[in-house]
Amino acid sequence: MAERYSLRVIWNDLALPDLACSFKLAIGPTKMLLAFCGVFAVCTLGYVMDRCSNSVIAVNQNQTLSSTASQTELDIYISGHSKDVKKFLDKAKTRSDMENQGVFSTLWVFASGRFHEATTQLLNLSDANIYSNIKYAISKVWLCLRAAGWAFRFHPIYSAIYFSTAFLIFVFVGGAISRCAALEFSKAERPGLFEAAGYAVRNYRSFLTAPLLPLGLVGVFAFVVILLGMVAAIPRVGELLMVLLFGFVLFFGFLVTLMVLGTVAGGLLLFPSIAYEKTTGPDSIGRAFNYVLHCPTWMFYYVLVSGVFGTFFYLVLRLLIFLALRLTYGLLLVGMAIVKQTPKLERIWPEPTLLSFLKMPSTPAVWSESASSFVIYLFMLGIVGILLSYIVSYFFSSAAVIYALMRKKVDKIETERIFVHLERVASTD
Repeated sequence: MAERYSLRVIWNDLALPDLACSFKLAIGPTKMLLAFCGVFAVCTLGYVMDRCSNSVIAVNQNQTLSSTASQTELDIYISGHSKDVKKFLDKAKTRSDMENQGVFSTLWVFASGRFHEATTQLLNLSDANIYSNIKYAISKVWLCLRAAGWAFRFHPIYSAIYFSTAFLIFVFVGGAISRCAALEFSKAERPGLFEAAGYAVRNYRSFLTAPLLPLGLVGVFAFVVILLGMVAAIPRVGELLMVLLFGFVLFFGFLVTLMVLGTVAGGLLLFPSIAYEKTTGPDSIGRAFNYVLHCPTWMFYYVLVSGVFGTFFYLVLRLLIFLALRLTYGLLLVGMAIVKQTPKLERIWPEPTLLSFLKMPSTPAVWSESASSFVIYLFMLGIVGILLSYIVSYFFSSAAVIYALMRKKVDKIETERIFVHLERVASTD
């Protein structure tokens, strides 16, 4: 009994070094490259689709609800109701300052603004109420989910094409990163880019069906409740049928709740299950749900600690990038000041700040300044892409670590155990 409650055992159960290892896994070159390719593909897809379709209505105004220079239908949707959006669209058609923009660019500006606000609040060290800061950040994430709901509601065709394609891209990227993280965490191996990509290709069907099956079941059960609601709308007969079938309504509503909670809680373990065990989609769902149901407290603890570590390391990474940019900018500014050309630097490259790397330059004086500012803007876009790639890489890497810890906790399987191809074992003997 003394060994069971010893400090060594408690330290091993907390698994803080293992959870902190997620950062080391996330910044691996192969995983960062895979994540960057995924981010680049998704953003390029959105840019191309916006060039083909500018269906979002926006109007210029002095006081806006968002950080943009114009007020969009998304701002109205977030601050009001769907009826307000329809009124806004009707009034906007009669205004001379109305303009059209793309769905992706609208979502990008909105999401980046909310992310900026959440990061600012988390960095507000003068506020000792950590709970309120975290609650504020979660509320901003919820607003981003509502923004995605706006896109599906008012721009369904665009959203269906874009989000479906983005989902397929990240299924491949997530599968490859999960395999890389699993091999590196379990066997201290660093697989190459083509090895990880090949594993994701060979098991793509499993990676794809793993999240789709629970989402499909949620959709089926939710459709049954919606169908019963449509039946209840029938005059006189509907309310009687609803009373008779009310038990079924509650039953399917309970199933929807369980499936949503199970998908949210166990969804993090779906890809790592395939990466570690080479399981099928249904088998990975069973493993993920089994681990969550057996040790929900430990699952919550691992996710919470990983989230704290991920946020901390993100802020450190952002600070390091800012210091490099600010030092470079300061040295360039000194050189410009010596020859008395300080305003020229501002026209080419606006001064970066900790919370805003990407800024539009002021009006260039000549064509060469325009070309230079454009190239620098592309570099800044690449830096923002690196930060986004870290978030993607850390998400899947930490999920792989959490899966190994949960498997060890429930099935008593050591973290070193992982599926390896037979031909690979034979080649290493």
